[in-house]
Order: sequence, then C-alpha cells, then structure tokens
Amino acid sequence: MKKNDHSLRGEKRWRSAASFCRTLLFVTAATLGLSTVGHGAESIPAPVWMEQTPLAETMVINGLHSTVHYFQANRKLEEVLTFYRTRWDESATGKTGYREAETAPWHVISRLEGRYLLTVQAKANGVFSSDGYLAIADLQQSGTDKTSTSKLPRMQGSEIINDLTSVDPGQRGRTVMLINSYSVASNSDYYRDYYLDRGWGQIAAQESNGAMVLVFSRDGSQAHLVIQSSGDATQVVMNLVDRD
Repeated sequence: MKKNDHSLRGEKRWRSAASFCRTLLFVTAATLGLSTVGHGAESIPAPVWMEQTPLAETMVINGLHSTVHYFQANRKLEEVLTFYRTRWDESATGKTGYREAETAPWHVISRLEGRYLLTVQAKANGVFSSDGYLAIADLQQSGTDKTSTSKLPRMQGSEIINDLTSVDPGQRGRTVMLINSYSVASNSDYYRDYYLDRGWGQIAAQESNGAMVLVFSRDGSQAHLVIQSSGDATQVVMNLVDRD
C-alpha cells in the first residue's frame, strides 16, 4: 500500500530531526561554556536568501525544549558560516560571541543569548549550495519535559545516547537511540515479549542488512525498532508514535 503524503512528510521530518539531534548532543556541552549575552531570543537570525521549513511545532532534544527549522540555500557553505560569524562577532568587546565545532559533514556555530541556546548546523550540498538546521533551545525549560526515561522499555544496563520528542497536531513522536551489551537476538526477544505481553500486534519482523527490524501497533500507536550490532555493543533505535 502506498503511503499518503502526510505519512511521507512525517517520515522525512523524523529523519531530519534525528540527524539534527545527533549533532546537537555533540555541541551542547561546549557551547554552555560561553558567557550569556543579551536578554534572550525569540527567533534566530537568517539571511533573506535562506529558505526555511519547520520540523515540528514542539521538540525536546536530550531534555532541551527546542524550535528547529530545516534550511536550504543556493549559497556555498562558507557564505552561511560567514553570515553568522559576522552577525555574532563581539571581538571588539573582548567577549566570545559564538563557538564553532565540526563533526563531518556538519559544521556548527552556536551562541548563548540569555536563556536561549542558538545553533546553526550546516553542510555543503553540492558545490554552490548548502543546507542544515537552525535551532533555538530554551535552557530555562531544560528538564521540565514530562517524558520519562523510567517508562522506556529497555534491557537492564542499557545506555540512552539520544532522546528526541516531537509534538505535531494529532500525534506525539519520540526517537530514542540506546546501546547495551546484549546480543541482537536477546534484544529482539525482549522487545517482542514486551509489546506482545501488553496487547500490541506485531506487523513486521525481518532481518535487513544485518539488522533486525520490528514493528508493533496498538490503537493507532506504533513502535518501530531497528536493532543491530555496533562494535562490541548492540544499538537499538526506537521510533515511537502516539496518535490522538
């Protein structure tokens, strides 16, 4: 059955959100070392040649309440970076106006303004174009989300690497990446038993490129899991969607 346009847009948004989430975790700790400036930010500055698309109405990324936009620009990556370096330059005052980090293929520029963490995550998309994400995280609301990791199904000793929550009209989604020392088979058995014991129906269970893919559904909600070996550990990526 062909997926409808709404489903396709939702999947694309989730893939984009997960990509942003992985890099935001990398830069947050370093950025918080900056001195706060200004009186807060309601929007992130952007040049007129930058096209933006919101990822979701509300997102919680590793405990940070965030507003995230995907952007595209028919400009080189260096032009995007130069815009923010110039906009946030405070060298004349002796302050550090921004912090830069790089984790290929992404280049990240971030800045603190009052209670807000502003993040620009960009990469080259061809020779004369670039794309990426603009995000504002509200540090004052950090840790206030009601999503509980204690209720997240996971084998004992599992470590949560990334946790992303997104709220859109009619549905709430969550993407979690975790690792543990158990085998792919043991993890698969654990999640199969967990969901089936709670009245979920299993609608898919198959191996794909060395990974086990499990999909469960109940009352309009869905759990999509990809379980695979990652070095000496096993990685589990869970996409959980609850519909109103």
